Amino acid sequence: MKAPPAVTDQHQRTRRMNRRASVSWTVFARVRGQRLRFHTVDMSARGAKLRPRGDLQAGTSLTLQFVKPNGRPVRVSAMVWRVDADGLGVFFLGTTPDGLMG
Repeated sequence: MKAPPAVTDQHQRTRRMNRRASVSWTVFARVRGQRLRFHTVDMSARGAKLRPRGDLQAGTSLTLQFVKPNGRPVRVSAMVWRVDADGLGVFFLGTTPDGLMG
């Protein structure tokens, strides 16, 4: 039996190892030859929440290009970690690039 969303969300927040920052950046994703556009809701050193949700499924690999306010693009490999009603949770693969969080 699946836990109610409020319980799941609270549990997810308590399991996070990295602090999340509320940011609103444009993000371009490359997946299966397509270029998709998203916006960040929040992010940490290990992942981000992106909107809109799109048609991606958990486990999908993608390359993200974050467009920071200073205009400098930052690329990172990621995987769709979960799909929520309000967006995608992505997990960064490998080492987080310099300049992504700073």
